[in-house]
Amino acid sequence: MLSLILFLCIYFYLIAHFLFVFHDSDFSIIDKIFFVMLLVSISFWGVHCVGYIDHLLKSILMYRSQINDDPPIDEKMQPKVAVFVPVFNEKPEIVEAIIATATRIDYNNFEIFLLDDSTDDEIHRKLIKLATKFNINYIHRENRRGYKAGAINDAIKNLEKDVKYLLILDADHCPKPNILTELIPLLEEDAALTFIQTPQYFTSKTKDRLALAYSFQQHIFHKHVCRGLSVNNCVFMCGTNVIIRLDHLKEIGGMDETCITEDIATSFIFHSKGYKSVYLDQVYAEGMPPPSLSAYFTQQMRWAYGTIQNLKNVLMIFLKNPRSLKPGQWWEYLILNGSWYFLGWTLLMWLIYPIAVLLFGVKPLILEPGNLPFLIFIVMIGSQFFTTIRERGYRIRNIFLAQGLFFSLFPIYIRASIYALMGKKLDFRVTPKGRTRIISFVQLYPQFIMLGFLIISIIRGIWKVVTGQITTPYIHVIICWAIYSATILLFMFYFYLEDIEKGKEYGR
Repeated sequence: MLSLILFLCIYFYLIAHFLFVFHDSDFSIIDKIFFVMLLVSISFWGVHCVGYIDHLLKSILMYRSQINDDPPIDEKMQPKVAVFVPVFNEKPEIVEAIIATATRIDYNNFEIFLLDDSTDDEIHRKLIKLATKFNINYIHRENRRGYKAGAINDAIKNLEKDVKYLLILDADHCPKPNILTELIPLLEEDAALTFIQTPQYFTSKTKDRLALAYSFQQHIFHKHVCRGLSVNNCVFMCGTNVIIRLDHLKEIGGMDETCITEDIATSFIFHSKGYKSVYLDQVYAEGMPPPSLSAYFTQQMRWAYGTIQNLKNVLMIFLKNPRSLKPGQWWEYLILNGSWYFLGWTLLMWLIYPIAVLLFGVKPLILEPGNLPFLIFIVMIGSQFFTTIRERGYRIRNIFLAQGLFFSLFPIYIRASIYALMGKKLDFRVTPKGRTRIISFVQLYPQFIMLGFLIISIIRGIWKVVTGQITTPYIHVIICWAIYSATILLFMFYFYLEDIEKGKEYGR
């Protein structure tokens, strides 16, 4: 209810501001076009700020940890669990690390299945030896129908009838021994509970700049956002560290093979059919962050494309059967999750607006500091800033690193949204791990071109102010806006230089 009230306040505020400007004869057509773009951008961030604040409040005030303090299930009564580790051309040494830790899970009734979709013959042979070494089940497919979802669905057909639960682990997430002894009792106590999602945790105790920034980004989602989603019974499966009641998965026909982000798509199917989910804020596995910008961009491209791809299905279901989800769940799937990866366009607007004003003479249109969207934005940024520092001990420098990494994504998300909306096929590509291809300078052209324009606009803007050529109100704010944006984008050099250093280390 709070999120809806704040959303409506923002909406009517912006509409009023929009009508005021469009009836002002001092604004040219170009000014008004840019103002419309600015309003759309601000309204987008206003909605998502409201969503974050809603999640944060529910996380703090309403979320309750559901860790079972009772003694574990009797060893003789432990239901059988299948542990799936889907891989595709993953480096065998990385796969071996997770298999080794998975075999040490403190539970007496589970089997490990290595689901190998690899097309590299050498990797294929090494993974067979790895499966033999650890005495685990090995399944290899000649075709990649449905990608990861298809591999899981095909493997389910090979399970014995007594398997009750399915634990899915990505090849870069090593489980802790207590993952089953603490999660299984929760599922056993509540027969209506379909799946439990646990955090994707990435350690920040490293000098790796990309790892630090990525760890911060993931903490934002896998802490208060996911806890808020759990309060709303709208937890999204995140592809790994999730345990699922197998008969419920079979009832919906298995994992969704039509979307390259099968986790969010399958979560939507579960919730639209009334199934129950829970997020347990307890680390049961530790993962590896993307090792390079190239790997990071590959991951984000897939997430953005798949989420927008799924949005089209969510919208169709909403139009056909609006009662299949509760209003709060529609808010999550249709508005917050569904629109999130369009943020590439709003980031682009954020970056080009000061350029348009300082270089091309567009009239600056600033929503005064007292406006509602600005205040909500400040509350969101402030809450993220203080909670992450308190909870994970992040330094301010690392938070700015994370923001620089975030801003660098605008061309990735724009391309993903165009491809998804046009229906252009995008193959499933796993996030590269370990030693990976270092990003080329050409791939960063959009970011560097934008940075160049920002620097030129700053110099030109300062010159005009100093020489008295421009006295437009708020011009100083616009110059500061451009300086901040350029500074944030400059962090991209920081990551790029680190990529070059990694390339030298790997001999490439």
